[in-house]
Amino acid sequence: MPLLHQILQDTTAEHPQQIAFEEGDRTLNYEQFYDRVEALAGALQSLGVEKGDRVSILANNCSDYLCLHYACCSIGVILHVLNTRLATTEMRWALQNAESRMLVVDEANSHQLEELTRDMPCIQHRVGIGELAQVGHSIDQLVDAGVKVNPPRILEDDPVLLIYTSGTTGQPKGALQTHRGSCWNDRLTAQQLELTDEDVYLALMPYFHQAGLIRSRATLSCGGKNLISGKLSEPDTIALMDEKNVTVTMLPSQVYFSQLIQQFQQGRKFAQLRYLIGGGGTGKRSMAMFKSVCESLDCGYLGVYGQTEATGPVTTITNPDCFERPESCGRAQDGIALQIWDEQNQSLATNQVGEIMVKGPTCITYWNNDKANQALYTNGWLHTGDLGRLDEAGFLYFIDRKKELVKTGAENVYPREVEAVLETLPEIREVTIIGLPDEKWGERVTAVVVLQPDSELTLEQIRNHCKGKIGGYKIPKDLKIVSMLPRNATGKIVKRQLREELGG
Repeated sequence: MPLLHQILQDTTAEHPQQIAFEEGDRTLNYEQFYDRVEALAGALQSLGVEKGDRVSILANNCSDYLCLHYACCSIGVILHVLNTRLATTEMRWALQNAESRMLVVDEANSHQLEELTRDMPCIQHRVGIGELAQVGHSIDQLVDAGVKVNPPRILEDDPVLLIYTSGTTGQPKGALQTHRGSCWNDRLTAQQLELTDEDVYLALMPYFHQAGLIRSRATLSCGGKNLISGKLSEPDTIALMDEKNVTVTMLPSQVYFSQLIQQFQQGRKFAQLRYLIGGGGTGKRSMAMFKSVCESLDCGYLGVYGQTEATGPVTTITNPDCFERPESCGRAQDGIALQIWDEQNQSLATNQVGEIMVKGPTCITYWNNDKANQALYTNGWLHTGDLGRLDEAGFLYFIDRKKELVKTGAENVYPREVEAVLETLPEIREVTIIGLPDEKWGERVTAVVVLQPDSELTLEQIRNHCKGKIGGYKIPKDLKIVSMLPRNATGKIVKRQLREELGG
């Protein structure tokens, strides 16, 4: 299997003048983009960045994000992507754990640069996307230096990305995604979406998630165009889809789907739209809406279930299957094996509920964390921490989160992390975090609280208490005050019962 940067090189040779990126008034064809990648790779080496080193990036979607990604790939450097929505203290922990040699930031996130790099001796270079006063170099300056790259020997199983994913307990863990796993999912994505050099992919999903990177890389592997919109409202984003003849995109929330059908009814055609990407197994209500949109616009739907530890997609489902089986996440991708295990690590029969187990070339290891790696695998099978079942036809049905995470928008929120912050409030006697249904975000982070006697507490107080301690998307959007929390015989809080009682 070719490496990520080799795929880009092959596409460039075939489509040198095709537009690779359009962002605002700026366009880059494949030849220009690849030349930029090569020049940046050489410049990184000239700064002493070597194979196996980590380079961190904190930026919104832009072509230089992908340029840095491919440049790092070509010299064996691991790109550590920082979630822009994390608190600064969380980012600092990740930078220190990754022992990053370089931090790259854009203008929108440059206000955090000083605090992020203060007392951080591992970071030897600060680089800006755009013109920033407080950095040693800009990407443009490095590219313009014209340093020739000296590529080292790189193997398929060498890591290319470091993405931190929180656990229910303890510190976040860094998932190392490889050339092999990334190329595997890129290839399958291109096949599933039937991508060609005529496609226009609207890159709405952030590049600090593999969900964003995979679709942009898959588009680049076929000679298509990546359209980067910047920060737009939902109505303006949907209008742009029509104006720019977008063929494929992944919409972050159901608000976008509502806007899509509304603007279609108002006369927009979306004539080139072929595929919308979203979650698989989202249920009858959501799938009914997705079906209505797809039938109106004559486009397909690709539903996905996956996780960072599997380099993204594990199962996929397309219409008509996703509309006929609205609760199903689909079948395993090519090369991926699925089993359902019980607590004794024994494989379960069809339609029995247990932990979803995965085996395949996309499964990762954790960075610098032997204990977590030992817990992640049993006999070569990866523990997803999710509960599900498989039917007779091999369709996966997601049941619940064994790790009790809450999914809000494109983010995973681990309840224990939020609970630990709220437990320091003197007004709270007991607290648990659950996800309740939300039309915009899928789930909203909800604090369920038992108060101390004669105490009062508001959602505003909770939110103010959390600011700066955890990322904004983790801060509760709802507060439920109860007299007691339901518990089972062993004293564990029964969150399923809470969700049912509180409208979940």
